[in-house]
Amino acid sequence: MKHLNKLVTGTVLTSVLFTGGYAITADASNTTATTKGLQEITKKTTDVTGDKTADTIVLYGKKEKNSPYVKDLTIKVTDGKTKKSFHIDVKDSGYEPKLSVQDFTYDKKGEIMVTASTGGSGGYTTNHIYTMKDGKAKELSLPGLDKNKAGVVGADFVELKPIDLNKNGLYVLEGTERLTGDYNADVRGYLKSKWKWNQTKWELMSANFQPAVTPLEVYHDTFKSQDAAFAFKGPKSWNGNILVEEKTGPNADEFLPEAKSVTRFIFNAEKPEDRTPVVVITAFDQNDWKKLNNPDEPPVGVEIARNQATNTVYVASLPQDTVFDPASKEGKKFIPLMMSLDQVKQAFTLVKR
Repeated sequence: MKHLNKLVTGTVLTSVLFTGGYAITADASNTTATTKGLQEITKKTTDVTGDKTADTIVLYGKKEKNSPYVKDLTIKVTDGKTKKSFHIDVKDSGYEPKLSVQDFTYDKKGEIMVTASTGGSGGYTTNHIYTMKDGKAKELSLPGLDKNKAGVVGADFVELKPIDLNKNGLYVLEGTERLTGDYNADVRGYLKSKWKWNQTKWELMSANFQPAVTPLEVYHDTFKSQDAAFAFKGPKSWNGNILVEEKTGPNADEFLPEAKSVTRFIFNAEKPEDRTPVVVITAFDQNDWKKLNNPDEPPVGVEIARNQATNTVYVASLPQDTVFDPASKEGKKFIPLMMSLDQVKQAFTLVKR
């Protein structure tokens, strides 16, 4: 994860040179658009035309039966002073669309923002922002890091939301991008960025990387790993006193890149900083394990099983000694949780995926 932090930090610095995105000057209003056959999704009443009179903004769409998915998103704007209406064809769809109005361009009137979830494993959102000028709607481009530039990583926004930083009614955008490994569920962290509109483009105000927090499962009776295809039945003393952390993929172990997966059974100490592994089970490809299992090098662990069908070797690592004073409160809890190598072998069984 340290290497990823460095990578993302460098990316953010590089990306400052490639941010922005100019306003789309094409007229976004569509006089042929209609709300016929559409249902009202949500409505706002506020000034978007700049005449200091509240206008009515309604988001319409075609709702799917028994589903939060909405197609044919369309905005109807009714001028509060002239009572004239026109439509904006959003040309998009999504799950649970939302409508909001904030002043992004700092011209003392609101911009119209429509956001919807795309669904799927990526969890991305679609976003559209419109500003009113001379009685017409113009769509602003979206902020973001230019993925076409070398050295820039990231994906689309999983969230793009308005933030009133100074509590003065002037908004910026806060974007969240998910950084993943080989697949969407392999989340390494999130890139948070803030963007301010500057006359014709979005400017990057700040960006920071937040590593993903691996959820810890509380052990109870038996742990089954579907990814690593094994089960582990610890002693009864483990119930509620052990947390399980499992990582898979090419970055499962920062110090052992050869590891296919790492499962740590961790003592659930009262203080998080006192948590320490009781048993660690690492899965290696047989060829990688053969290279690592060098008698001239410090041992990585002890082989406890092999799965010939998947060409996988399972290796156990145990603490050399208790890390707590045996007479201390934590020491008295930790010692009964420790296992011998023979006990680990007996507790370990292979399972089918």
